[in-house]
Amino acid sequence: MDHYYTIKRREETLLKVEGSKFIAEAYPVFTPEEAEEYLRAVRKAYYDATHHCFAWALGEHRETFHYSDDGEPSGTAGVKIFSAVQSAKMSDILIVVTRYFGGTKLGVGGLGRAYFDAATEVLKRTESVMRIPVIELTAEVSYSFVTPVMNLCARNDVAIDRADYAQDVTFRLLVPVERAEACARQLIELTNGTARVTTGARLTRSVL
Repeated sequence: MDHYYTIKRREETLLKVEGSKFIAEAYPVFTPEEAEEYLRAVRKAYYDATHHCFAWALGEHRETFHYSDDGEPSGTAGVKIFSAVQSAKMSDILIVVTRYFGGTKLGVGGLGRAYFDAATEVLKRTESVMRIPVIELTAEVSYSFVTPVMNLCARNDVAIDRADYAQDVTFRLLVPVERAEACARQLIELTNGTARVTTGARLTRSVL
């Protein structure tokens, strides 16, 4: 089964290097807009800091990402934070490292190590959560098949995201990608061909 990991909740740590303070914060995020919202909050909370460097990555293969040195020498901050994310094999994550300058210049090498170490340390404090790619299936069935459908889902690691009860019952199911076609067939067979099954978007969901 394809999968990757993110973090369960926000974490924070503090690293001191030659008088400078590096406050590293890690957040689970799932959209660029969410990452930007957290960044604005961090900048507001630490409005008097020297720099707010960051990296965020989204998706199964970290295919969507962005990082910034926020005024630090090029290549010393954002890419180092992103390297820590890659080393930890994490995604759907934002790490912000806020620096308060302590009066002693660290040099390019020392500065890069400080940002990488700060990001690495906050990642060590996090609790990871597995995320798996899923296909959204919508299945409309009669009430007589509600229990069999629920049992099928339980046996096959299919999440029931929502169930709408009207004249019939419409389930919104999140099915692991590799099982989506088989699950659609099973739903139709289970209901003697009466289920109306529609394939939707490719998403991800957390597995606790």
